[in-house]
Amino acid sequence: MRANNHASPKKAPRPGPRSIPLQVAILRAAVLGLFLIPLFTAPAMSAPAAGGKAVDNLPGVDTSDLSPSEKDSFQQLLEKFPSACGKSHSLLVSLRTDAKCRRTVLAARWVHKLIKDGFLQSEIEERYQTRFLSKKRFDIDITGAAVRGDPKAPITIVEFSDFECPHCRLAEPMLKKILEEFPTVKLVFMNYPLPMHQNAPNAAAAVLAAGKQGKFWAYHDKLFEHQEKLGPADLIQYAQELHLEIGRFQAEMEGQRVRVAKERAMGEKLEIDGTPAFFINGRRFSDSPTVEAMRGWLEEEQAR
Repeated sequence: MRANNHASPKKAPRPGPRSIPLQVAILRAAVLGLFLIPLFTAPAMSAPAAGGKAVDNLPGVDTSDLSPSEKDSFQQLLEKFPSACGKSHSLLVSLRTDAKCRRTVLAARWVHKLIKDGFLQSEIEERYQTRFLSKKRFDIDITGAAVRGDPKAPITIVEFSDFECPHCRLAEPMLKKILEEFPTVKLVFMNYPLPMHQNAPNAAAAVLAAGKQGKFWAYHDKLFEHQEKLGPADLIQYAQELHLEIGRFQAEMEGQRVRVAKERAMGEKLEIDGTPAFFINGRRFSDSPTVEAMRGWLEEEQAR
């Protein structure tokens, strides 16, 4: 028997069961893609603003000088802080919708400045509470105190000062500038001689004595001009230069020590721990004593 050397004939291949589903899958993917494309190409405005975009183009507030991270912080704070006018919405909503709240723009500019100055968000939150949300005002008896500016001005700055304090001397140009800019502001001077300044109590009594002869502010300016020379002989010399009646001046000095003690006690009651200390219509001024900072507080007070 011969072996059969021919291989068995091969059957023609039939279309596999996978060929049709593969084509259908491709078609389905194409159709599905048509529906997905609009989802991924939707306008950015449909999503919540991120990266500080919500603080671009705010009314009255220029944020062009803020970095992306600073804008983030700014936006977070504006969304977190309540309205500066006591409304139920946030400061950010107030900026956009409450044009009648003039304090809103001032508050936002103030937050912007603190961010630029490098303050932490937690620090700004604490300061915002004190500056814009606290309603506490101190009742300060200014009867008999010296006034610079219009005595009838509606806004009162009460200054507690020490003639030997270098920071008080540095604040003088700022105060004079503020009084020039704001005719609606008056400055009331209170003595607060610090314990470490030996000549301050005598200087305080001397300026009050000069005031009894109508030369309070002239004598006040001389004391700060010659802050390093406030000994007993120096005080007499300044009185002579201002043509005061010396005998009366010396007698008044002794009598005015009671007034100095009274003003000092008032400052202690207000828990003043350093000079100069300022109160604006009874509100404790909590920023550095600069023209810019003081101007902001006064503009805010005018906006109430």
